[in-house]
Amino acid sequence: MWKKCENKNTKKCENKNTVCWEKDGFKLTLEEIHSESPILTEKPIIYQDFEISPVVVEEWKELWVKVEDSSGREIEGGEKDARDKKVKVEDSSGREVDNIYFGAQKAKPKPNGWYSFTFRNYLGKSYIRVKFKNGEEIITDPIEVISSKTTLKENEQNGKLPYCQFLRALIDDLINYLATCPFDLRSPTEFYTEEYSYLPSPVFILHTLAHNAEAIIQALQTIWHNPYRKLATEERWVYLNEAKHVDEDTIIMMFKHPEYLQEYKGGELGHLAEFFKNNATDTKYLPLKVYQRQFIETLDNPENRFIKKFMDIILYWCDELERLNILKEDSSHKKQIERLRNYVRYLRADPLFADVGEMKIFPASSQVLLKRDGYRECLNIYRLLHLARIPIFNNIQQAIDNRRIDQLYEFWCFFKLSEMLAKVINGEGAKPKFRIKEGPQGGLEGETEADLGNGYKLVYNKTWEGYTFNFRPDFSLIKDEKNLEVVFDAKFRFDLMELDKDLENLEAEEEAIREGDLEKVVKIEDVYKMHTYRDALQCRASIVVYPGDNPPTEVMFYYSENKNSNDKRKKLEFSSILYSSTCGIGYMGLRPGQKRK
Repeated sequence: MWKKCENKNTKKCENKNTVCWEKDGFKLTLEEIHSESPILTEKPIIYQDFEISPVVVEEWKELWVKVEDSSGREIEGGEKDARDKKVKVEDSSGREVDNIYFGAQKAKPKPNGWYSFTFRNYLGKSYIRVKFKNGEEIITDPIEVISSKTTLKENEQNGKLPYCQFLRALIDDLINYLATCPFDLRSPTEFYTEEYSYLPSPVFILHTLAHNAEAIIQALQTIWHNPYRKLATEERWVYLNEAKHVDEDTIIMMFKHPEYLQEYKGGELGHLAEFFKNNATDTKYLPLKVYQRQFIETLDNPENRFIKKFMDIILYWCDELERLNILKEDSSHKKQIERLRNYVRYLRADPLFADVGEMKIFPASSQVLLKRDGYRECLNIYRLLHLARIPIFNNIQQAIDNRRIDQLYEFWCFFKLSEMLAKVINGEGAKPKFRIKEGPQGGLEGETEADLGNGYKLVYNKTWEGYTFNFRPDFSLIKDEKNLEVVFDAKFRFDLMELDKDLENLEAEEEAIREGDLEKVVKIEDVYKMHTYRDALQCRASIVVYPGDNPPTEVMFYYSENKNSNDKRKKLEFSSILYSSTCGIGYMGLRPGQKRK
């Protein structure tokens, strides 16, 4: 595990920005250059259902790493000469270090056995991988890469977002969109299939069950009051005094099964025994049992087997959420989940389902499941629980697992913008309908889009052909299938206040390059990109979406084309994106939990 690096003579920590990790006879030292905050957290940070790595480094800050003998002895090695950059580093066991990687990217060799690396445009979990020339590899415990815009403190400080709270709000909001928005899944006529054995995200399941708890209970109550019964034929052998009717099949089965005949010894049924007389021995027989075919209504049918399986799934996830400690005492979903679990457990033990067998084949084409009250709602929620297996949700789940906060923010912005635009177009309460197209190799083919109504749609990652290159903005607002109106780009690292300062200085980019401030260079290039989008794609506006804290009335900052105006910046309402002819470059603050008019 990661720990502070101590001087072996004084037993004191040498540097707050240096940590060590030991395994298999060697020690790895990691140091963050030009950092103001400690690299190792004072205590483990556990926030609800995820744990932050104890080693936290900032994006765009240079990291140095070195491999040593576990005793602290310097390892032989270094640069051979200025032209040969291959570094020979060897530990006491004779293993020679080939390369050191941060995630999948290779670190740069430095003198005296050091390697350097800088995380660029990457946020979330990562790790350090040491690769030896003999083929062996050693991987460290995870490290957490955060943005300089975030802090590990519980509350916002100096304009920095609280990392844990922002990440949790982002995930909760995003999963809530996935659990409540309508989706239209489209696939090509021919595609490869691959078994996806991973379970859906527990967070996704939590939101889905909590949001649909009352609907599930009402659906099961409807089924309990009026369960579907199927008319079935039951064939059996009954005693003669239990027979209710006799037909031609009954007579034929008597002669086919003589083992059910017994010798007649006198009584009231002599006339019947005459039919079973053995003329050779003059012996008469009577049937002990007769064949009966009865039509009965049974609950053991594919539809009720599905409902039984559905209840088992609900109970499994309720118990699993409690086991994973996702349900907290202060959780807004705890009461709904507990009420749902208690009711489903009570109904599952009802004698109604005692004779219902286990589901072996999913009755996908059953008209009862598709149309009958109660069954229809359970089927819809069953499908919703498996929604996370769709390719787009696989990508989102990977981003959640790796805490790729920049990717999650981009996904969230797509759903949030779609919701806001749909309300502007169709009024309060309107929801967009998302169309997802699956590619022949799995994953997404082309673009995922949100139908906003009235001919508008918002398309995610659509490629547009410019007059020199192809461009792919994050979100494209299209009208009538062909007219590109506005493009949006989600920029988690963007800061409008810093941008204002940089725009006043015409040499800001050159200064940033000279100072080695790569983060500022990237932010300035983001602005250039928005101008490029607007000019190359001939759209009305290109807008940066970033996690700002703008007041509700200051939805957007817009730079006008009016060259005669002294103040080229305007404040516009969000609806102006659709119903205004103003052109230029915009900046729009959006963050989870933000209240807006």
